[in-house]
Amino acid sequence: MKKYLLFLLFIPTLIIAQDKYSKRPEFTVTGLVLDTLNNKRLAFSALSFISPKDNLLITGGICNEEGVFTIEKVPSGVYHLLIEYMGYAPKVIDKIRVMPNRRDRSDFSKQVKLDLGVFYLNRTVEELQEIELVEEKAFVVQGIDRKVFNVGQDLTSTGGTAIELMEKLPSVQVDMDGNISLRGSDQVRLYVDGKPSLLSSSDLLETTPSSMIESVELITNPSAKYSPEGMAGIINIVLKKNRKAGFNGNVALTIGHPKKNNFTALLNRRTEKLNISGSYSFMGSKGSFESGSEKHTYFSEDTFHLYQDKWGVSDRKSHTFKGGVDYTPNEQTSVSLQGKYSPSERSNIDTVHYNETTIDGLNEYDRLTASESVQGHWDVDLSGKKDWKNGLHLDFNVNRSHNTMDKSDLYTKTILNTIDPGFGGYPTYEQLSNNRTDEQFESKLDFSYGDEDHGKLEWGLSARTRQIDQDQFSEDDPKYLDNTHLENLFIYDDAVYAAYATYARAFGLWSFQTGLRSEQVTTESYLENTDSTNNADYLEFYPSLHVNYKLDESSSIQASYSRRVNRPGFHALNPFPKYSDPYNLRMGNPFLKPEFVNAVELGYQKFDEGTTLSASIYVKDINDKQRRYISVDSSNVSTVTYQNLNGSLDIGFEFMWSKQVSKTFNFMLSSNIYHSKMDASNLTRAYDESTIGMRSGFNAGWKKNGHKIQLSGWVRPGGEVGQGKMKTMFNTDLVYAKTIFSNKGKLTLKLSDVFNTSGFGIDTFGERFDQSFTYKRRSQILSLSLSCNFGNNNENRSSSKRRGSYSSPRDTDGGFF
Repeated sequence: MKKYLLFLLFIPTLIIAQDKYSKRPEFTVTGLVLDTLNNKRLAFSALSFISPKDNLLITGGICNEEGVFTIEKVPSGVYHLLIEYMGYAPKVIDKIRVMPNRRDRSDFSKQVKLDLGVFYLNRTVEELQEIELVEEKAFVVQGIDRKVFNVGQDLTSTGGTAIELMEKLPSVQVDMDGNISLRGSDQVRLYVDGKPSLLSSSDLLETTPSSMIESVELITNPSAKYSPEGMAGIINIVLKKNRKAGFNGNVALTIGHPKKNNFTALLNRRTEKLNISGSYSFMGSKGSFESGSEKHTYFSEDTFHLYQDKWGVSDRKSHTFKGGVDYTPNEQTSVSLQGKYSPSERSNIDTVHYNETTIDGLNEYDRLTASESVQGHWDVDLSGKKDWKNGLHLDFNVNRSHNTMDKSDLYTKTILNTIDPGFGGYPTYEQLSNNRTDEQFESKLDFSYGDEDHGKLEWGLSARTRQIDQDQFSEDDPKYLDNTHLENLFIYDDAVYAAYATYARAFGLWSFQTGLRSEQVTTESYLENTDSTNNADYLEFYPSLHVNYKLDESSSIQASYSRRVNRPGFHALNPFPKYSDPYNLRMGNPFLKPEFVNAVELGYQKFDEGTTLSASIYVKDINDKQRRYISVDSSNVSTVTYQNLNGSLDIGFEFMWSKQVSKTFNFMLSSNIYHSKMDASNLTRAYDESTIGMRSGFNAGWKKNGHKIQLSGWVRPGGEVGQGKMKTMFNTDLVYAKTIFSNKGKLTLKLSDVFNTSGFGIDTFGERFDQSFTYKRRSQILSLSLSCNFGNNNENRSSSKRRGSYSSPRDTDGGFF
């Protein structure tokens, strides 16, 4: 559609030009347009052949969804070729020769085919009178099945962890424990560079500096090519990779108060065929929190009142070492070997003050918990690709991951004498340790053939095996209470073997992709203290369908369907409780069944003149829905576990609007509201079957003469959540940045949680009890960051100014700086 609009704008010019060039031999001109940094095919790029003598537009066209252009009836001659793509710097190639080969004796009066080769574009937001290509990415890019947020451009993520970065993304929430959810569902898979992460979401997000992250992809309705795990979809974290030629790098240092310090260094050496890269990051932080809760349990002859005040501090240090080698012997073949090692250690000290009131009187005591944990994670990844002349393409990947965590908890309980306030009480000591090991191996083969214009077929095979082993034990020491009844060994194994095929094709303004995936799954869990084993073995099929209709060159409508699964994870299955608070236990359910979802989504996207508009309606029909379930026993002990509800029907609306108002100011607004109708009649009639949730965010930026200011925030209004009601939460960050060292460096000052409002609260109720809980961590932090690029930054792009009259007629920013 874009080429038709282009022709309409230049009809008068075309009439004159075509008359002038009508008697020349004509050619069908082909070629390919790619992204300079990652070789991504730039679908629907616009091309214009311009006469160098009088600046007249002769003809033009657009690329298909594979980035390939085919322009018919191009008159023989020498031209300026102008290539444009939304969010990228326009590129002008001088002296493009559309002429027959003099050695070719064919009849030139007939149309012949001419391949111009591959052209590369650089992402940019700058538009100058003299074209200067500046590499800067749009903040959000919409694909057929995902939204890509280039968070490396977001100033408010500077100096923080991946947690702070995730909290700013539309429809993404992070709870107080670092667990992530998407569109109100915590059943989401977390990927790193396209591969499932072995770490829990909290461990991964807390140990990854935001300075290491290039972009985040939200894939809410993945195709059959992807694993169907994760009811809400996939969040893929793409780490930074230096792709500049020569030897170069970047260093970044952040100092925060209270203590939150980061250091990151990236080095790269790239030649024509070989690239060697390495990076190191250190993150050290100290934090504090406070929380309060009250619980009332109603019995026939008594009411149990429990008040708890909790406060604590934590100290965490982590290191990340990354290295890799990429070898590209030719354009058809490449091999990459990457490795990462991430050790970390953490210490926590917290105190809970208990105040219990029953018919027997008052009981008051303190319980102090001192925890030490050491974690080590490494993974090795071998990948490559191969292209054949017949159009067949192969991608392969082999990944091996290993994670260990050793944790020791020491509990000190001091009973307070309420009669004599000066009496300190008699302390008792308890101790528990946990050693956990996670192993994972994954391999994939992916093939593709053809293109969407004539039909593109993709198919592949994959296998994943995983083993998780957790041993909980206590030390044999007379100074500690006997906790042998809490010792436990839990082992969980699973294997997934999959095959898939997808087919995609475009018909004019319509394009579609359909696919089917089959997975054979085997799982086995073993609990030593009961000598019990639970096995599952099943074969399931997961179809998908994506349809796209282009309304015009800048807007489209998309509809999609997929069937997905959420298999219970290790924590949801492990039946042994966490013991840090004996009145509030968390434990899994080894008999928890997987939940299956049929997801449908209808969306509208528009990208035009620095504006990005995206809106979608989604529906999820969930069977055997997994849900946290709270029960209270006669001892006033609350147990949070997981149960299968009959199901639920979720309906939601998501909206995002990004606007480049002027060259100095831009903003983004987003919101997600959803309604869930749950059927929990198999468990209880007291469960609220209707839930409404909402989350909205904003991001505004201003820049001028090297100075930049950015304000961002989010709000989550209170709402019903099954067995209770969440309280309203909101957060605001403010950042100032200035370029230094001749634009090779940047100085950033950031104030997190400007109004000190970030916190969590929930009121819970159930049969015979009601409970309220509030939590507030220290989130107001002032930090100063300095980053600098160095080395020989020779890129595969032109950094010199091109003189002429071919500057882009549009401002293609639409994102944040």
